Amino acid sequence: MFVSLKSNRGFTLIELMVTIAIAGVLLAVGIPSFQGFISNSNMAATNNAMVYSIQLARSTSMERLSAAGVCASSSPSASDAGCDAGAGYASGWIVYADDNGNGARDAAEDILERVEAPGNAFTFTPDAVFENQIYFNDSGASINVANVPISGQIKLEYGDGEETRRITVSANGRVSTETL
Repeated sequence: MFVSLKSNRGFTLIELMVTIAIAGVLLAVGIPSFQGFISNSNMAATNNAMVYSIQLARSTSMERLSAAGVCASSSPSASDAGCDAGAGYASGWIVYADDNGNGARDAAEDILERVEAPGNAFTFTPDAVFENQIYFNDSGASINVANVPISGQIKLEYGDGEETRRITVSANGRVSTETL
């Protein structure tokens, strides 16, 4: 019986090389856009965490009818976490209920949320009024510790400016986010 060579199955070397070349081109095009997707995802997660914390402080102040705030903390997971002036939000932050209205987190006051540092790739640049904390009175208005209504912004950057967002808190307590 005669065996035909055409019955052999498989790829030729040329077919294999063409397939590898096409895969290489697709990877070269796809990897940079995937990295952009990852940086956008990291930025969205950190931005949303900060906005959630601000909204949690505001809603808590209205619910409890007492002041509440978000402040930078260098050790937010510590049992006695407090507000650290000059620490910056990049080191982490806490949301606290300020039952006595003194503008600082005291040992007996509840910590409502603790957020660890988002990573070295993030830079937070708050306006001077929000440098140490974002504070709300019992009606949900953004105020300073002297009970004067204030508004301001926090600029959030990822990497070397790959992604930039701005969180704005108006004097009435409204929070908005904008991609720059």
